[in-house]
Amino acid sequence: MKLPAPKTSPDLDLGDLRRTLLANGYIPVPVDGKRPKIRGWSKFHPKPEQIDGQIRAFPDHRNTGILCGDVVAIDIDAPDADAAEHLRTMALALPGASEALQRVGRAPKITFIFRTTAARRKKITGKYIVNGHDCQVEILGDGQQFVAFGVHPDTGNPYQWVSASPLDVPFYTLPEIDAETIDGFVADADLYLASVGVAVSKKAEPHVAQAIGGSFWRQVNSAALADPDRWVSNLFPYARQEAGTGAWRVTSEDLGRSLEEDISIHPDGIQDFGTEKTCTAIELVMDFGGAPTAKHAAFWLCERLARDPVDFGWQQDLGVRMTLGSLKKQPIAAANDDEPDEENDAEQKVAMPSVAGLPEHLCYPPGAVGEFAKFIVGCARFPSPHLALVASLAFTAGLIGRRFKGPTGLRSNIYLVGLAESGFGKDATIRASAALADSTSWGSKVSEWLFMDQIRSLPGLTNKLRKSPSSVCIQDEFGRWLADHTGRNVATHRAEIASALMELTGAPQGFWGGQEKAAGNVARIVAPCFTLHGISTPSTFWSALSSGNISEGLLGRLVLIDVGSAEPVKVRRPANSIEDIPQALSNRVADLLGLSAGRFTGPFFALNAKSDEKPSPIMTAEWGYGVDDIFEEFDDRIRSMKTSIDPQYRPILNRVGENAARLALIVAVGCDPKEPVITAEIQEWANAVAENSLQTILRGADHHIADNEKAAEYLRVRQQAVRRGSSGITMRDIVKNLRGAIDRRRLDDIVSMLRQAREVHLAKLTTDSGQTKVRFWAAEFIPKGALIIPVEGG
Repeated sequence: MKLPAPKTSPDLDLGDLRRTLLANGYIPVPVDGKRPKIRGWSKFHPKPEQIDGQIRAFPDHRNTGILCGDVVAIDIDAPDADAAEHLRTMALALPGASEALQRVGRAPKITFIFRTTAARRKKITGKYIVNGHDCQVEILGDGQQFVAFGVHPDTGNPYQWVSASPLDVPFYTLPEIDAETIDGFVADADLYLASVGVAVSKKAEPHVAQAIGGSFWRQVNSAALADPDRWVSNLFPYARQEAGTGAWRVTSEDLGRSLEEDISIHPDGIQDFGTEKTCTAIELVMDFGGAPTAKHAAFWLCERLARDPVDFGWQQDLGVRMTLGSLKKQPIAAANDDEPDEENDAEQKVAMPSVAGLPEHLCYPPGAVGEFAKFIVGCARFPSPHLALVASLAFTAGLIGRRFKGPTGLRSNIYLVGLAESGFGKDATIRASAALADSTSWGSKVSEWLFMDQIRSLPGLTNKLRKSPSSVCIQDEFGRWLADHTGRNVATHRAEIASALMELTGAPQGFWGGQEKAAGNVARIVAPCFTLHGISTPSTFWSALSSGNISEGLLGRLVLIDVGSAEPVKVRRPANSIEDIPQALSNRVADLLGLSAGRFTGPFFALNAKSDEKPSPIMTAEWGYGVDDIFEEFDDRIRSMKTSIDPQYRPILNRVGENAARLALIVAVGCDPKEPVITAEIQEWANAVAENSLQTILRGADHHIADNEKAAEYLRVRQQAVRRGSSGITMRDIVKNLRGAIDRRRLDDIVSMLRQAREVHLAKLTTDSGQTKVRFWAAEFIPKGALIIPVEGG
């Protein structure tokens, strides 16, 4: 990248520099390195007379940032030179971009500075690996900042400006950029990066199809609106065309939703009267046709219109071709309840309510944990970011062992369980973890010390911890293991193992075993750091548990990572290989083990610790400025839920904050094992993962955990109505789906109990066509306008 006449920080003292920025309409932000570590920094707008006092209060914040919001920064975070140059050329094509300020911190990365009259939150593209580099575009918005002046912490050189800087150009003279232009640029940049790189994360924004600032998107949407007859009936088989207006109408009933109003598709525009929102053709294909990305949706529309994407300005031929069968969803049939279609299998044809799982952007935290997860995803033919996160967290937790603790005193020992159906590439995550472990100069010794066999006996667990007091147990089919060790009528020797797991969560701060355990037959182990890496199918996991597991606290000790309902997409040629570990990742492993010299490290420090000696020294990961408030407020909010949830779930709440603290510690040490700091970003990530786990536990416990066969039957019948959602279900279909598993008299009793408990309603619903439906609905899905039939009249 050729930068004409770069300008560095001016010959001004810090106070004068920040006062000049204020005078030019910018809000200066004191920055330590790349980030401010001042509580409430984004809300503080200093006056000129406050600048010197701020400098004295935070003398380590020598760099100066500019607050975003009214200022918009397009940050091209692309270390690959070719990708950076292409994205820079795209940015320069934006309206007014030739007048925008350009800042360079670490070339070839570059940032463009605009202004806006409508501040918005951050927008980002997906993250892609291009020629070995992580590449992404971020639009920095409200509540963020970028470093404008000072020294780049990675290069040791001053930040540079191409030609003019904010000290020369007042805010009000910056070129203005609007939301549509930003959205279009984000969509175009994402598509470019997708064409040259390998995706490691999806975009944070779910509907990039509406980014009509890009000419390709605008032209595809316009062409689709101009000729809806070519594609609407393929997308919506039950759509009808109005004779008078020519508009296509799709009813909410045909869409399987409980809203009353239709979607109207007309050459003048598309209106969803149910949600009272306008949308584009590309959005419709994404929302109702199953297209995973805007690109797939646009290409499908091009195919229906019999047009080549190149005709609309598409520059990259990515070989994407979408057939109708790969996009369309099965419509929810409006079958007559009195004469149902015998071939309509309710279990297979009805769209089930989706389970979102952990949001995918949370699968890639900063530092080593995120880097390991990305590599593991890149090794799999059926990649799962969620299972990769489980593997990466457990692996990192074991590597850092007993040498670190968080500000609350907790260590890195953690129990992680990935919930996924078969076919999510769990074997790849296990093999990749072992390959990473063995990639250092110590070879296979690392995995031999770090990983233990699946837990089959208390002596086996004890012997491994005696040999290596910091260990990771990879427990495949964890649900089956739970059934054998925590179910009803479990043998004593197996129940002891479950008790040991609960005891070991607090053991790193003291000891475990000794005379208090198994009449002294279990050796006394000082500060064991035991981490569990479990994998299970959801059905096996939940069926293994009882309410006793809730009250005794086992569930609360688990961090559940649910992959959700999205199927993994097969990758024919994975970008990474466990046979070829990048040197940068091997170095990460070595640093976390302590293979380099330093005060808190030493040769093989992490894995040659003795189980009968107290670990020393121990490093404490401190909170960044104000981060303790983020953690405490989260912990207080979760604990306050005790007054609003079922009392049996209260023990779970006590563990959520602890899980968040452990997660934050693991990621912080993974970012910097020599000076770990839990930043606001890390703690907020940890809080989000811990809370998502809590919601998964509460939802799963409520829907699946039963203490006896009768309770299990009750939940099974209730799930029949829940799975049908707003479509409801007839008694005939309930009987058919159960396939004789429950006696009809018993089934009638269960349905009566469900209705009396108001968990399921029998109701009558009259459709727009005049058809009357009498069905069972779960209480949370009963349609508006349905008339509930009293129990005594049912």
